[in-house]
Order: sequence, then structure tokens, then C-alpha cells
Amino acid sequence: MKKLISFIFSILLLSSCDDGDIIITSFEFDDVDLQICNGSKTDEFVFFKINTSINEAISYNFISETFSETTVTPTPITIDLKDNTSSVIYRKFDTAITADYYCSNLPPSNISVTEELVASSGIAEISTEIILEDDNDGIPAEDEDLNGNGNLDDDDTDGDGIPNYKDQDDDDDNILTSVELPNEIPDNDDPRDTDGDGIPDYLEADDDDDGIPTRNEDADGNGNPRDDRDPDSGLLFYLDPESTNTSVTVDPKAENTVRTTYRTTVIITGVEFNGNNGDFQDSDLSFGFKDVTISITDPKPNNN
Repeated sequence: MKKLISFIFSILLLSSCDDGDIIITSFEFDDVDLQICNGSKTDEFVFFKINTSINEAISYNFISETFSETTVTPTPITIDLKDNTSSVIYRKFDTAITADYYCSNLPPSNISVTEELVASSGIAEISTEIILEDDNDGIPAEDEDLNGNGNLDDDDTDGDGIPNYKDQDDDDDNILTSVELPNEIPDNDDPRDTDGDGIPDYLEADDDDDGIPTRNEDADGNGNPRDDRDPDSGLLFYLDPESTNTSVTVDPKAENTVRTTYRTTVIITGVEFNGNNGDFQDSDLSFGFKDVTISITDPKPNNN
């Protein structure tokens, strides 16, 4: 399932005696990106790879009411190529093509197919999984395993129901983790620890250890402690243990954004082209995978 698309199969060429033999040739799509677009029919999709160096391409079109690049498949979507709702086609062209050949409502008319192979049978499996979820807070997801047990979902510093690797504000103090990381010490990448208690600011609810939670050192109550300063010292209240500001009650910010990467993998087994299975009976024809990353903003589950 995980191998890249690298396969060898028959290219249909006429022999010198024009007897219609299949001549075995090889080609590779290893370094070619998998692309996808909507087909012309309802719920139709087209996966394709284009090798511009020798004007060839391979495509797989199928119809599915459940497929989506951003919907996880608990089990692979399985489609039999014999059911006439999908097809695998290899083509060579007389000139270079672009994605418009498969994705445009009106494909280019000045392109001719010089060779074509159509799969007559095979079983396609299409699966989509989440391979990465991250809050883009400056700390790689794998480094937010504070418990060291390998289960990132166990680490939820502020108890808001969102594990740290998906929480943009790990301590719920209304200051993003990405903002609380820099320590302003030259040549030192350690996270900032204002009160020197060994707990980084981004994991601590009271950064200056003055007894007032950082979130509540927000004099104007606008949800941003970073714009509230002591008029005498000029220091931010939440970073100044000597300030005499009054604690106010401020709710945590209501939304959180997670960057999620989905990976769709396409593989076809038992492929036969034009009824001639050659060396490809029960072999795997892997189209490789395609990743798509989106940012999803949701309300926090606990906003108290």
C-alpha cells in the first residue's frame, strides 16, 4: 500500500509484421505528483499522473458518493473495474498535456492520443487518513508529548479538552503559545520562563507568579493581556510581579484552529490491460498518494 507508483506493464505497439503483439516496455511515474479533479459525471473523480518528459499519463476515474479528500475512510472504498463505473487508462500523446486535459470542461482539442491501454479488470482501493494534526504554534506535534508515553492525546495542560498538539493556547491564558515561546535571550532557544520556576510561560497559567492568572491581568477585559501595561513601569501586567493591577475575570478565547493533513492513497490489484495480463496478474498498481492540508477552526469544547 505504501510503495510509490513504480510499475512495469505492456505498451501496445504494432510489431514489424503488424500481428498485434503486445510488446513489454517499462516506464515510471515515481517522481510525478498524483493529482485529482472532478469528472464530468455526478460524483465522479479522476486521479491522474502526467509524465511530461515523454508525453504520457495514467488516469483512474471512478464514481463514489462517499469519497472526499478530507473525509477519513474507516475502511477503504473498494471498486471493481468490471462494474463500468471506473476505468484505468494509460495514454501517450503527440504533445505535452496539462491537468486541463482531465479537469477542464472542454479538454484541449489539438492533442492526439498515439497509444492507449485500458484496464479490463482489477480491484481499486481508495483510502483517506489523517497523517498530521498540528496547531502551528511553533512546537512540532511530536514534541508536545509531555508525558513521554507516545500518546499525544494524553497531554492537555489547561484541561480544556484539547490536547496540547492541537491547542494554540496550551495554558488557556489568552496568549498564543507561539507568542509565549521566544525568550529574548541571544543564542538561546529555550522557551521563555518569566518567573524562573522551571515551567515555560506557554504551559503556565500565571507567568509572573504574582498570584493573578495571566488571563485575568487584562485591565481592559478585551481578551488580550498583551495590551495592558503598568502606567508607572511601562511593563506588561502579566509579566511584572511588582505591578499592583487588579484582577479581572476574563473568559478563555472561544475558538481554536488546527491544521490537518489528509492523505489519500490509491492502489489497484489484479490489473489486466486489454485482456492480456502479461506480468501483471495479481500485481499491485499503486497510484501513490496525495496530501491536502486545511485549517479547521472550531469552538473550544470548554470555555469556562
